[in-house]
Amino acid sequence: MFKWNRVLVALIGVPLLLFVYAGEDFFRINLYGLPMLIFTNLVIGIGTYEFYKMIKISGKEVYDKFGVIVALVIPNLIYLSKINYHLEEVYSFELITVILIMSVIFMLVYRILRNQIKGTLEKVSFTLLGIIYVSVFFSQIINLYFYGTMLPLILQVLVWISDTSAGIVGVTIGRKFFKNGFTEISPKKSVEGAIGSIVFTGLIFALFIVIIGKDKGDITNEIIIAFILGVIISIVAQIGDLIESLFKRECGVKDSGTILMGHGGILDRFDSMLLVLPTVNVYIHIILFISYQFEIY
Repeated sequence: MFKWNRVLVALIGVPLLLFVYAGEDFFRINLYGLPMLIFTNLVIGIGTYEFYKMIKISGKEVYDKFGVIVALVIPNLIYLSKINYHLEEVYSFELITVILIMSVIFMLVYRILRNQIKGTLEKVSFTLLGIIYVSVFFSQIINLYFYGTMLPLILQVLVWISDTSAGIVGVTIGRKFFKNGFTEISPKKSVEGAIGSIVFTGLIFALFIVIIGKDKGDITNEIIIAFILGVIISIVAQIGDLIESLFKRECGVKDSGTILMGHGGILDRFDSMLLVLPTVNVYIHIILFISYQFEIY
């Protein structure tokens, strides 16, 4: 049966997402990254709520309201550190570390003041996991946006390519060569689909470099690097997808939510990006650190 709600969400959501990612560059307007900030807050706020809801469905307890509030503080502080010159020397990593430490202290002190013992480890641990998994991970999109406004868009497109090619290859030849796959975590995922996704994502990114660099002489090295990066992004994206599937199976739910009408919840749509964003950000920091230490420019 044809599902119009899925089409409607795609028709509205994709253009909005493209505007958030590339609107300022395309229309040549300076909105100081506010569309990205608003988008990030929406994803993190709803995503953290969905995560805690899954936890509670599984019968465990969390400080969901407190966790959502803390989760929303993180992207806004990162944003302020990027646009406020008074905070330009304060690294977002340090801000996040302080917030996480204070959050744990607050929850533990609260338990002591309430004279509560049972469930302390469960509540504090799962609340902190939600903050880190959703907010800390996805907030890295703001860091990447200020590194280069097109960087999040490129990553999102590569994730879409990875996800789509995995589905196509999986449906076509899935389970024909590797019988088990990831049946326990995600029954629909297959090894063939994963391998196909890795290859196609690398090839398409390499082809993209060929197209935009066709008038720039010898770009062999750039093509090789693009293929390798495409492969890495696909691997990380698929692991991110499997991590969210792992959480859903543990909690006994099919989708993280229903807000996207037929597309599941926010976490279902951005599960791959949740791991891709921090991975790329860490990679950039490592490269910058090595360049600084060894004076490579």
